[in-house]
Amino acid sequence: MSRTRIVKGKITEITGGTSRMYGNRIIINAGGRINYYAKRYTYGEPEEPPVKEFEESTAVVYETDGHYSTVYLVCLMLGMNEDDAEELAIATEAPDTTIHSELDFELNDTWSNVNYQGPVHSLTGGFHGIEEFITAVKFLWLKIDDRNREKSISELGELLHRFGDTYAHSKLDNIKPDNLVAFDLYHSDKNLNLVIDSWRGQGGKTLAEDVEPWIQYINFYTKKYGYNFLTNQDYQRQAFKGQTLLEKLRDVYLLQPTDKFKMYGGGFFTTDHLTADDSYPDRIYIRPDWYLNYVKNLAWLLSLKFNLDLGKFNISIFEKMTRFATENKCSLKGIIDYEIAKKRGKREFYIPVFYSNSIRIAASADESFSTNYLKNAKEARSFAIKYMIEEANNSGSPEVEEITSLLNIKVSRFGNLFHYTKAYKLNF
Repeated sequence: MSRTRIVKGKITEITGGTSRMYGNRIIINAGGRINYYAKRYTYGEPEEPPVKEFEESTAVVYETDGHYSTVYLVCLMLGMNEDDAEELAIATEAPDTTIHSELDFELNDTWSNVNYQGPVHSLTGGFHGIEEFITAVKFLWLKIDDRNREKSISELGELLHRFGDTYAHSKLDNIKPDNLVAFDLYHSDKNLNLVIDSWRGQGGKTLAEDVEPWIQYINFYTKKYGYNFLTNQDYQRQAFKGQTLLEKLRDVYLLQPTDKFKMYGGGFFTTDHLTADDSYPDRIYIRPDWYLNYVKNLAWLLSLKFNLDLGKFNISIFEKMTRFATENKCSLKGIIDYEIAKKRGKREFYIPVFYSNSIRIAASADESFSTNYLKNAKEARSFAIKYMIEEANNSGSPEVEEITSLLNIKVSRFGNLFHYTKAYKLNF
């Protein structure tokens, strides 16, 4: 890389401290004079340039707080039994993380797989309202096959994951598609406050208003063609006079100003969700109202699917958590797991340190070079403790236990080159 600066006038540089220049070869030319003024000059062997700190980032997708923990807590609130709630929550998280146990979370990397980006992560370049609607209808109409329950729950989990990602992977600017302007958060967070302000009070709309009127209509065609009607475009064209379901919904809902929520992605393969705005779209505290709207629609969807009592759902718990996350600019990880533990009647919960298997190339690269998961776990632990203390009116800190395993040594490029912390256990 080279740099050339040509100035027709004068260049004046004033430095209050020490000025240093590094390069294999530095050439300075002037048509007139070059004047340097300093109280002291030193010369000697060239020094090595400073090493640039490796930049850390957070996870590139809704973490377990947005998928696993949110689905788990909503299911429990609605009255689903604990085993079924956990099973569905684990299946929802599976595209991002394989959950072996409460303290064993293994990273997946389907977000980098072209076969999953659109179908599972909603990286379509389309519109939030349409993607959310189609996903909700598919979820409602997918039947659980008792002969192959594991497969059915896995498919339902992928649809719930996609449902969450229709929110997490919607673009930050949220304006008309022909006027999208990136905030360039990938390179700098200087526009972060603009992002937060632009989303203030924009919480989306109630999904039931869109889905319920279509239930009876689509019911007729799913009975006629079967569940494949939702994916078979030939069947859809027969039903909608030459249009696919996507085209029909586009005509109906793009007339509404609330559906100008553009999704990242599109095309065969995309890195749009990683390179446009870094991982900011996935951070709940950036768009708390957007997350709360997701939670409300999720509760409605689950109650309708599993015949649960929506009246038991308590949005105030989520409002309390998102207020804390917004004030502290933190993840809900740990915080929401504390609320789950209380709902389960437990007095402890775990904050695991995520890890990858070497066979998952993208996940391993993320763990080793991009995301400091040990640091993330420590931060989640600290904020969870703060949240718990505030809730209990400073009645004392919870007991924290570090769980380690010499059989689970992890390697990264960050401060701890090797570490064997498996999880943190918090007792309260």
